[in-house]
Amino acid sequence: MGDLKQLKEEYWKVLSRTRKSGRIAQSVKERVEAGWDRFDEDVVMEALRIHMSRYPGYKESYTVGIMRNLQKRKDAGGRVKTENKFNQFKQHDYDFDAIQKALEKNVWTDAEGGK
Repeated sequence: MGDLKQLKEEYWKVLSRTRKSGRIAQSVKERVEAGWDRFDEDVVMEALRIHMSRYPGYKESYTVGIMRNLQKRKDAGGRVKTENKFNQFKQHDYDFDAIQKALEKNVWTDAEGGK
């Protein structure tokens, strides 16, 4: 269960990038996760991995479609895991505001004669 909790945290961190504010309310997270209860745990975990690796710019409603398709495949006797290791890497989390400020500071410093 700890693995699922960690995966959810990573998922919500990736999905927060789909918001202008960069944040998702806790009530939204709870409501969405409550809808996942109708799917098997392995289906949920694989759907979260698929969404993060292939569709990071899509909102959380897209994940339910992935779960529905994986659950259908599992119920029909197929595999849940996609076994594609090409694009499975840990997402980096950058503070773009801090990077932009540092770049602006360097640009202005250099333009002013190397202060």
